[in-house]
Amino acid sequence: MMRVMFLAASALLLALPLSGCTDFVEPNQLAFVMATAVDHAEDGQIEVSHQIVIPSQLKDGGNADQFIVVSATGKNVYDASLKIQRKLPRRLMTSHRILIAIGESFFHANEVDLLFDKLGRDPANSFRDIVLMIRGGSAKSFVMLKHPMEYLSSRAASKELQINGLKNFTSRQFVIDSQSDGNRPVVPVFRVENTALGSEKQTPLPVFSGFAVLDKRLKARGFLEVDEAFEAIWMAGKGSIDGLTIPWKSGHGLLSFRLTHLGRSIRTVRGNPGQVVLTVKAQSYLLENTADLDMADVDKIASVQKYVNAYCQKQLQQTMNKVQRRGTDVFGIGEHLHRHYPSWWKRHRTNWDTDFKTIRVTVKTNIQLRSVGVTGGELK
Repeated sequence: MMRVMFLAASALLLALPLSGCTDFVEPNQLAFVMATAVDHAEDGQIEVSHQIVIPSQLKDGGNADQFIVVSATGKNVYDASLKIQRKLPRRLMTSHRILIAIGESFFHANEVDLLFDKLGRDPANSFRDIVLMIRGGSAKSFVMLKHPMEYLSSRAASKELQINGLKNFTSRQFVIDSQSDGNRPVVPVFRVENTALGSEKQTPLPVFSGFAVLDKRLKARGFLEVDEAFEAIWMAGKGSIDGLTIPWKSGHGLLSFRLTHLGRSIRTVRGNPGQVVLTVKAQSYLLENTADLDMADVDKIASVQKYVNAYCQKQLQQTMNKVQRRGTDVFGIGEHLHRHYPSWWKRHRTNWDTDFKTIRVTVKTNIQLRSVGVTGGELK
């Protein structure tokens, strides 16, 4: 009996080491990367910078530095990240990363598609992080900024996009758009601007300043300013516009609307792939009226709805023409033609950046006025 108990105890002791996870890393052995910055470096190399949070300092509420930025230059992302790892006493962990910031100069000097090979190949990476461009400065300087409200510049930029309805700009969506023959990526653009925090103090803060439109080779063909950017993503079906302010046709006063239920659709004219109609739709709610309009009048309501549609249609058509002149189909029109006219698409897919310029795209609007508020005319 004693011999059996001895053998059982010995077997249990031998089995304990085998059941453990030999490669397990405790949380206090990890360096949590919240943002990654990529910049162009000399001799064909790239500079990678990781914004790493310091969990032990978070309880201080901003009295101490809550993150560090560690940089290295390498031949590619993995080479630079490996050099960063050698500078740290903890293992890098990128699965919680919020965003990837890329300097404007990197888009001009490098093949951006090679940058994302590690994202798709390495299972440790998450495709939920946002891709954005830093214009007029380095991406490294962006991740080094502190923010007075969110502290981390990466978190502030991410929340700014989400709050404003710009949610479909993850690295996953970027890779999908870049691999598509009939769609081109758009990348949110941020600038670092000095912002007044008081009567005397100013601090540099990241500010959303529009979109960069990219071609098939992921080179920036141009930029859309903020108003044009929101119009473009409405037509692309990748975001929403929370509000709209337009001048009344008399030249006196303004009308401001809240927009909901935004959408878009694409169709061809009589089955002709060379003539496309892109229709956007929304429901509008009048929130401010400084024009001399009595919105208690039913005829006036119909007149306002007609005018809003005409005004928006003109503005959206101008943005469409501007993007189309650059040959960057960020609206997915090519993907629509690919699905509905496969034979026609085979002849145009290889030169779509050029052929997209020759397509006649007409923008139409369907904006329904749902509410004019609780008062009729302008308060005086």
